[in-house]
Amino acid sequence: MDIARRLEIRGPDSRSWILLLRPITGVDSALSGLVDDLSGLLQRDVRPIDLEAISPEELIEALQKPRDDVAILSANVSPGPALWSSLDLVRSALERKGPVIFWLPTESVALLSEHAPNIRSFIGGSVYVVGGSGGLMTEQERRKRLEELAKRYQMTNEEIVKRAEAKTLSSKPHFIEWLVLLGRGDLV
Repeated sequence: MDIARRLEIRGPDSRSWILLLRPITGVDSALSGLVDDLSGLLQRDVRPIDLEAISPEELIEALQKPRDDVAILSANVSPGPALWSSLDLVRSALERKGPVIFWLPTESVALLSEHAPNIRSFIGGSVYVVGGSGGLMTEQERRKRLEELAKRYQMTNEEIVKRAEAKTLSSKPHFIEWLVLLGRGDLV
């Protein structure tokens, strides 16, 4: 699995922050597959934490005990601006030795970027789209999805990148997904 390999290369003390755009369907089985794959490949505990069921204070405590496992912060519905703002204010308290992986619907990225810019900076370009199996999309799945988006919006990949660079691209979830699929999560 690509995410496990990336974390393995970065080392056990990398303090990695990653954002995974979860699949639209099969979310529970994909998350379960991700947990199993990461646990098996990294030989570390992997702990999903439901962002919808925890306060910022409880999240801080949960991320610190233990500090070195792989924490997957998941949400089936996009967390609102208030939660992102609260988390951004306590971002330093969220830092830990182990990796933090966000497992979110695509529409969350715009809210996270707008209301939690410091957390977004921790993530940097480590934004990926997950396929139905829980791993990153295959190259074939990625190309097919890019073709679907280009056809739907009657735009080219180059146009999307130019608009994003010029900051004239809408923050619609499909455009965010498109940039991530192009490997330009840095423009989100």
